[in-house]
Amino acid sequence: MTKPISIYDAKTQLSKLINQAKAGQSVVIGAYGKPEVMLVPYVEPEQKLKIGVFADKSSMASEGAYADLVGSDSDINKMFSDSTGKSL
Repeated sequence: MTKPISIYDAKTQLSKLINQAKAGQSVVIGAYGKPEVMLVPYVEPEQKLKIGVFADKSSMASEGAYADLVGSDSDINKMFSDSTGKSL
């Protein structure tokens, strides 16, 4: 493990430490020789993956928009209603 850099030194050398972290080096900042925080490069979060064609369409259930998908099968209608709390 890398020896922690004091908070005072980190304040006076922040630009240098940021460049080190961006280059992939481990930058640990601490107090009294104990690690407190680690400086890491920012990584853009990935966009959330939507699973299922109708993942964001459940609000349409109350309008009967899924009626043509499930047809007149009462078992499927009941399973859908039970899982969403909305009836077709």
